[in-house]
Amino acid sequence: GEHPCSPREHEPDDEIKREKERSVLANMTRNQVLREIEVRSGDFVIDIGGGHRPFWRADLVIEKYPFDHSLHRNRPMRFPGVPVIKADAHAMPVPDGGCDLIFASHIIEHLTEPQRFITEVKRCSRRVYLEFPSRYRELMHAWSFHAWLVEARGTVLRFYRNDLPQLFGPLFHAEHDAALGAWSEARHEHLNTSIYCLSGEIECEFPGETATELVLRDSPRGDSKLNFADVIHRPGYSLRETLAFAAQSVLSSGLYTRLSQPRRKPASPAPLPEAVLARLMCLRCRCTSLRRTGDEITCSCGARYPQDRGVFEFDLREEPAK
Repeated sequence: GEHPCSPREHEPDDEIKREKERSVLANMTRNQVLREIEVRSGDFVIDIGGGHRPFWRADLVIEKYPFDHSLHRNRPMRFPGVPVIKADAHAMPVPDGGCDLIFASHIIEHLTEPQRFITEVKRCSRRVYLEFPSRYRELMHAWSFHAWLVEARGTVLRFYRNDLPQLFGPLFHAEHDAALGAWSEARHEHLNTSIYCLSGEIECEFPGETATELVLRDSPRGDSKLNFADVIHRPGYSLRETLAFAAQSVLSSGLYTRLSQPRRKPASPAPLPEAVLARLMCLRCRCTSLRRTGDEITCSCGARYPQDRGVFEFDLREEPAK
């Protein structure tokens, strides 16, 4: 059958079929979900905030904080094998219709103005993949830097101001180990929401309720609470996860921790190819007449985009020098 993101006119029956295809994403592991993303030969793919583990097919990674991990990461960024530029997801240096797919995993819940980001996505790209934590995962971890609890109904995103208390204290942070990591991965569909669709299909709503008010209203109480499950989900675990369990069980804590750390040291960013530069636009005049001049990217309007440790800075909040 046709892929849900194929561009053509759709009859009512087609819409029902597309809704079923979208719902399939809710019943897959993350790797299975990512394999469903359609990328054609020649497509230009941008990963927003992908860090050191971008989408495998990304041609460009846009990062707001390429060198500062104190706010949204637990360790310094390790640069991937694709070019990285510094830019704001609310104002991307990408011309109208300039890319075929925007991949944004675990980004939208951080943003101060998610509606502005979605507007940018619609302007820049025909297709979009969004992934964000479900309410279960937000309740488990209660990260302070997540501005929103995001819920989805089809392609309608509902943003609730995130005021959730850390009900479990440090438990899921201090006790995160191989078992919890594997448990979470096997239950990806419960702990995360994935949406892959045409960019124009995404809509945003901002209810007056806060996240806490939503959870309190929706949570079972009294006799409606579940005490015992009739069916218990016991998924199989991969060989890699099984070996991680074993290693954690037999090795000393210090040795296991050392072996668990990423072995690849931070690397310099990949060079920005001319083919990718040709896909970018000037934030001041919005033209695509950008050229490399020494350690800077310049525009015919006089805008200059400097380079910091191999990363060109396209950030509106840091106005390009004249």
